Amino acid sequence: MKKLFPLLLALALLLSACGRREETPPDPAQNPPAETEEPSGVPPITEEHPLELDILRIEVCRSGLGSERLMEAAQALPELMRDALAVHNVLVDLVQVTIGSSPAATVQALEAGTVDIAILPAEGFAGQETEAEVLLASGPAAGDSPLWTDGNRGFSTTLWTAPTDCGLELAGRMGKEGELPAWEELNRPRWGLLDRDSLPGRRAVDLWLSDHYEGRTTADLSNAAVYADFEALLQAAEAGEIDVYLRDAAKEEGPSQTSSARLGETERFYDMVLAVSPRQEILSNPDLNLRDSLMFTLTQLCFYDGTQTLPDGTPAFPGRGYDRETRMLCQDVFGACRYGWAKNEDLDAARRLLALEGHAAD
Repeated sequence: MKKLFPLLLALALLLSACGRREETPPDPAQNPPAETEEPSGVPPITEEHPLELDILRIEVCRSGLGSERLMEAAQALPELMRDALAVHNVLVDLVQVTIGSSPAATVQALEAGTVDIAILPAEGFAGQETEAEVLLASGPAAGDSPLWTDGNRGFSTTLWTAPTDCGLELAGRMGKEGELPAWEELNRPRWGLLDRDSLPGRRAVDLWLSDHYEGRTTADLSNAAVYADFEALLQAAEAGEIDVYLRDAAKEEGPSQTSSARLGETERFYDMVLAVSPRQEILSNPDLNLRDSLMFTLTQLCFYDGTQTLPDGTPAFPGRGYDRETRMLCQDVFGACRYGWAKNEDLDAARRLLALEGHAAD
């Protein structure tokens, strides 16, 4: 498998599996689910019982970053990750970071066990056949949720009728139980969409239409116009230029809703995922609950400037906050959205969309 920029001098020679001491540890910070039965031999990570590893091999996918930025990340991330993981009770003698040339290459490394954890685009992961276990996925936070909570809600798109004569007529044709109008009725109005490559503004809508209208997509609409963003769609709807428009489901407040009808909502999609090699099953063991430690580590690196606090006024995280330059570097590598708990099934919508489009992500 190809990798770019293996780090830390000759440490690429360390291909051994994660070295772990038998007393693998407990519970991370808040939000672990309540356990009703005794853990089967793997206690959760806690401050009193940290997870101790000789080496943790992490690969991140290049995701369009330029060579100079990748080199900067390759040099900075091992120490940043090691220090931040320690704050969240994962004590690693050596963090080795490599940069994968593509999602396919990174998934291959996971499968082979030459890396333990990988962070890569969700759609790129969904397009590969793999037994790797997803622990986290990133997506827009729900409002301004506190940093110490699971901020990931993924993203979805809602479809609305505009307050035009045609839009109001379409809204009136929806059944009392919210049944959708027939295709002929849905095809008559003027639609507002985003660019063809936009996941929330076009491709997710393709999957929604296909599910409800016998495989039809936005390509089958008779009258559709393309706009730059969701705000432009809202303005066009309010100006009477279009009869059906799209909204970011997380930002549905708006004046036009008082005279609009909600046609439906697309499935949920994600930005990035963190997955564990199938050869390192202990790391994905739910009793260990490594999810929280990794989630808080990524949140702290990408978003914590040291000023955010808990409700009682104490710092949101132990340890230091990071300057803007460091946080921007980490967001370039790990994505600009918060991470939260996730499972492999959460990527099923992305897999179905790729199948609809007739290809796998590379």
